[in-house]
Amino acid sequence: MSALMQGPPEGRVRVVTADAVAPLWTGERGSHARLMLTTSGPAPVEVWRWQLEPDEEYPSNPHQAGVVETVSVTSGRMILVVDGTEHTVEAGQTATFDGDTPHTYRGSGTETCNLIMTVHLPPSPASTP
Repeated sequence: MSALMQGPPEGRVRVVTADAVAPLWTGERGSHARLMLTTSGPAPVEVWRWQLEPDEEYPSNPHQAGVVETVSVTSGRMILVVDGTEHTVEAGQTATFDGDTPHTYRGSGTETCNLIMTVHLPPSPASTP
């Protein structure tokens, strides 16, 4: 993990500003995804900020077994497609799913969708008893 991803040390707290993190994905209509940070420890969690423009989508390949994702929509609306089934997730709603199946994030409606995504990674084999 780079120093930029960790943010400046503030004792036990790391603060990362979205503008300081380059998008890891940018769509043709202006959508983007930023990996804000990855926690340390035996079962890391990635924290992402996403912006999805209407009808723009990001298809994701299945992750390794044990990966769990959550999406919390803070404004707008998205369509979450998991294993071919569409689920509408609106502002104020959170959805969770096993990430080991094909999934897609799609902006829906007429306004920009903003969301926070967490990716919970399984413990590494070395950390399990």
